[in-house]
Amino acid sequence: MKKTIALLFAVASAALFAGKDDLLITFSTPGPDKYADGKDVLVGECYALVYTSAKGVDTTVLVYPGAEEIGTPENPCRRCPPVLFIVDEDTAKLYKGGTWSVRLLDTRDFTNGATGTALTGGTTMPAGNIAATVTSGIKITETFESADSQTAVSSGDYTIPKPVVTGIKVEGANVFVSVGNIVPCIPYTLMSATDGKTFDFVAPEDIGTEKSTDATSLTLSVPKQGNAQFYKVSTKE
Repeated sequence: MKKTIALLFAVASAALFAGKDDLLITFSTPGPDKYADGKDVLVGECYALVYTSAKGVDTTVLVYPGAEEIGTPENPCRRCPPVLFIVDEDTAKLYKGGTWSVRLLDTRDFTNGATGTALTGGTTMPAGNIAATVTSGIKITETFESADSQTAVSSGDYTIPKPVVTGIKVEGANVFVSVGNIVPCIPYTLMSATDGKTFDFVAPEDIGTEKSTDATSLTLSVPKQGNAQFYKVSTKE
């Protein structure tokens, strides 16, 4: 059995790497590709070939850790270069009746105070990080398919989960709001109200933020806001 692989390729030489019944999917993006926080993807970031069954179950089949930088130092462009996903025929038989997609992963490290300026070095996303679907709904009708994207990956291609307030406590002159279901790269802020209906943003300089060591939750602290009795979390500033 041949190994299921993803590699850079020249179209003319693709046949050198594949058998006649292997599944071949080409992919590339024009760039510049972005994370959910709007920052450029890091060189070496991962693009994953994902199979979705008819029941909606996702399986990551291949990962290409090869985002590259082109352009100039003054105007860089980071993207996925032309890559060929090769799924050997025996593996391809396991994935019938569903669809394929390619997703840009976010494997930046936000744990233990990390700022997301470096990748973890792995091909799976750390807890809390989210992916963007670049090309989806690919139904395989031939053994050779293209999943190339005509547009760059933008921050709008990510679905940001709704943060969940898991606890509120008052200690001294401060209110502490515990928040779960966060995305480590997204900034969060507080809104307060006295009636539970009309919420206003708390001044950013009044909000303290402390993330958990695994970056999957955080605590927002704020001085007591007069008669404020209600708080909620927002991703807007």
